[in-house]
Amino acid sequence: MQIPIHRIVEALGGEKVIKRPIRQEFDLLDVVREGLPMESAAFLQKNLGLTNKTMSHILAISESTYQRRIRANAKLTPDESEKTISLSEVYELGMDVFEDKQDFEEWLESRVTALQNKRPVDFLDSMLGRKQVLNILNAIQHGIFS
Repeated sequence: MQIPIHRIVEALGGEKVIKRPIRQEFDLLDVVREGLPMESAAFLQKNLGLTNKTMSHILAISESTYQRRIRANAKLTPDESEKTISLSEVYELGMDVFEDKQDFEEWLESRVTALQNKRPVDFLDSMLGRKQVLNILNAIQHGIFS
């Protein structure tokens, strides 16, 4: 994990939303096993500027299930929780790189040569895809890509 724990927690709505203190990766592991609150996913979704349809696709659940779980204040499954935490790392690194939410959102939707002229948002639904997006964000941060 390259993003500090406190930043991941902030991207997920903070300890108030998660409803427990998070100080280290073991604390995050406990949260994954218990399931993040849907409120965390919705908070991150809003910050990333994603639609319900896109967020539900990333989490591999139907849009109607995603919306129903938000209304019911349900919890994510362990797998969905891990995806959401991984997505929070993408968000935090993207904000480090672009320093502006709108610029980052536009980049997520734009075609990127290093991703075979595909959009970064289209890679967020898998672990390997998120890793590719993180690699490109790191490269941009270090002046390798623009």
